[in-house]
Amino acid sequence: MSIIWAVLGAVAGSVANAVIDRLPRRESWFTGRSKCDKCKHELGVVDLVPVLSYLSLGGKCRYCRKPIAVRNLLVELSMIFGFLALSTWPLALIFWVTVVIAVMDFETMLVSDWLVGLWFVLTLFTMNYELITMNLLGAAVAVGVIGGLWVLTKKRGMGDGDIGIAAVMGYWLGWPRVAPALWISFVAGAVYGLWLIVHGRAKMKSQIPFGPFLIIGAWIGYVWGDKFIKMFF
Repeated sequence: MSIIWAVLGAVAGSVANAVIDRLPRRESWFTGRSKCDKCKHELGVVDLVPVLSYLSLGGKCRYCRKPIAVRNLLVELSMIFGFLALSTWPLALIFWVTVVIAVMDFETMLVSDWLVGLWFVLTLFTMNYELITMNLLGAAVAVGVIGGLWVLTKKRGMGDGDIGIAAVMGYWLGWPRVAPALWISFVAGAVYGLWLIVHGRAKMKSQIPFGPFLIIGAWIGYVWGDKFIKMFF
């Protein structure tokens, strides 16, 4: 079963990279041949084997020898390890869609509404409906915090897509697990922002994508949220 989950994760990683590359460009991610981003040469089957193709080619295109984005390798590896660790269909699919949302937002500052909607649908298969009130409260808190910042900063501090991510995140985690998840998101985002400023890659008023940090916080809240709550309260 571990081998099966690893193979499925590798395939999911390859699909994820196709979605991340093509969706912002409004291209179909399930039809058409993959091409090198640099030389536009169509890639063969041997060029598209998850992880192995990247490593065997030394991270370079077989045809033009220009570097392939290391993100492709990292996404495929994250899917393999994520699928192995979760080993359940609903959570594995949630992991897939949240990684795609996070990476796409990080690279393009675009959040796909249909991917966020898919995340919401998948959460319905992981819910304890006896606690639906807590889930709705979690969504209200998350939207209140992120939406409030969106209003107070006149759309400069948060994007529209961040509100959608927060809503699904809050509903998935419920109250009170959404509280440490939001706190972790803000801390991680602040650390990243400071790192960019220190290294001269951003200024105090520069915009950075916040969706990836919300998703990092969501997963930490899902796995360790109860422990955080017991530790501090």
